[in-house]
Amino acid sequence: PAGQGNKNYGWRLMEGTHCFNPGTDCDPNGDTVLPVAEYSHSLGCSITGGYVYRGAAIPALAGAYLYTDYCRGDLIALRQQGGRWQAETLGRAESVSSFGEDEAGEIYVAGDSAGTISRIVAAR
Repeated sequence: PAGQGNKNYGWRLMEGTHCFNPGTDCDPNGDTVLPVAEYSHSLGCSITGGYVYRGAAIPALAGAYLYTDYCRGDLIALRQQGGRWQAETLGRAESVSSFGEDEAGEIYVAGDSAGTISRIVAAR
């Protein structure tokens, strides 16, 4: 849950909900907090985490966590709906290495292949 620090998110032991190091005989039970969403390496290579959208320019995204996959380039909104986590692909964001947020809660992405910083805006 947001705002609760000092949690064990399985670093080094887990990759998503799967044992990583060691690859077998690990025990993620107990105090390990597992992710609410994951996807296979066949769908991408590296998640670039972002922010929960709190801006006013795109009301439909309010409360959604925005992230992307560095290789695949899909910009994804993750939100809880009806007690389940749902991921929705919003569009493309190539080679995103970082996200930023301004004082109004609007979200920006830094694309390292083109050396750009772009604000996320509503589709037209």
